[in-house]
Amino acid sequence: MNILKRVLLKKINLKGVATHNIWLKIISLLIAIVVWIYVSGEITKGVRI
Repeated sequence: MNILKRVLLKKINLKGVATHNIWLKIISLLIAIVVWIYVSGEITKGVRI
């Protein structure tokens, strides 16, 4: 219970959340975009990537 209190009472630093592992987030976003475009193209039987 003590650990839960610490987690709940700890301030959330939004700048830290946004910048922590920024390159991992950017690469993940790019992969998600490529997958989205590929799946969308397969569903509509349009131009393949």
